[in-house]
Amino acid sequence: MFVFDVETLGKESNSVILSMAAIYFDPDKGPSYKEMYDDAFFVKFDVVDQMKRLDRKVGKTTMQWWAKQCDNVKIKSFKPNPAIDVKFEDGYEAMRQWAASKKDDKCYVWARGNLDQLVLDSFEEQLELKPIWPFSRWRDVRTAIDFLYGVTNGYVTVEVPPWVDAFDPALHVTKHNPIDDCCFDAMQLMYGKKND
Repeated sequence: MFVFDVETLGKESNSVILSMAAIYFDPDKGPSYKEMYDDAFFVKFDVVDQMKRLDRKVGKTTMQWWAKQCDNVKIKSFKPNPAIDVKFEDGYEAMRQWAASKKDDKCYVWARGNLDQLVLDSFEEQLELKPIWPFSRWRDVRTAIDFLYGVTNGYVTVEVPPWVDAFDPALHVTKHNPIDDCCFDAMQLMYGKKND
């Protein structure tokens, strides 16, 4: 299975993507957070290129939201970094190759809600790119967590089995770091604690 996440500058399908990440995991193998994190794919994009060349949009309220985020998250995705920022097509192709290396083209792709898929679909259509994953493979992690564990907010406490490395979300997860978001969603899907 894959978990996919993007950080954007808006809430519309034609928004700028700041960064995107994905992890691959086999739930039958019970991977640890560290194993998934270390094998994650991550790319950060050139925002100015998207705005000027591709006419991608920036939302005012999203910019205000980013101003309130912690420095670690801003450095990871928001602040320009010419040393690593790439054109969308280059980062997309790198993700395609990474996903293909997992040799599992029939598995599900989990995302939290539908914005991640909609923004990616919009880029694919605009640039006439072949989708990395077919439309029919996408699933919503929030809905799965709610149904699996009897919650109504799309989040659940992680109860790690003894054979998996210790995991404490307070120590490991920085919300809106797309790699952390992917890994934490996978942990919840695999190791969530049912409501009593």
